[in-house]
Amino acid sequence: MITSVFIDGEEDGLHGALRDRLERAGASVSTSPDTSDIVVRLGQGEGGDIAVLPEGSTIGGSTLNVVVRDVIIPGWDSGWGCEEIARMVSMVKVGVPNVDAYRGIRYWVHVRDVADALCTLILPKEGRISEGLVHLCGRRPWNGTDVREEIEVLWNRFNDAINHSHTTESLSGVPSPVRGPNITDDDRPDLSPLHSALIESGGEGWHPLVPMRTSLMEVIALSG
Repeated sequence: MITSVFIDGEEDGLHGALRDRLERAGASVSTSPDTSDIVVRLGQGEGGDIAVLPEGSTIGGSTLNVVVRDVIIPGWDSGWGCEEIARMVSMVKVGVPNVDAYRGIRYWVHVRDVADALCTLILPKEGRISEGLVHLCGRRPWNGTDVREEIEVLWNRFNDAINHSHTTESLSGVPSPVRGPNITDDDRPDLSPLHSALIESGGEGWHPLVPMRTSLMEVIALSG
């Protein structure tokens, strides 16, 4: 039996990624909540079997509330926490010197990983949606300086490819991104409830797969 899902909320990058993932999983995305088996609400508001909320939202009466933060959505610069990265990419591309990085720590996660996790929660193998509140973000902490430097490296490498100006050093001297030595994980929300809910829904837990470098390359490629 095909499950019908209605997605309520602004048709932004997360909406589109979730819709695509649900359809690939065999679900039917409905145009009305009255004709759907499951209602998913994206953003603020009331109602829905599952609510997907930005950090700081008021938790309503949905069966399952998923609070997300630090979602990288290539091609979109607002809505779920990607504003800082989009701003840094734009400034690096136009050559602004000494780009100011965001302060504090972020736990970046690509929208495809988010959509995969939400799909598992929306379409559990046993047919029963988990209940309660879970937080969703990346597992690894990133400070603004490390992210800015990585953007600069990728942008320079892209320009070298376009201008056929690569050197042996430019091709071999781009290390994998690493976090700074003073980053701690104290600010990260507890991800164990999410991990458990995904396993209970028939998944393998919370294991985001898209590398940070891939995420940033996509943001650069799709930025205006």
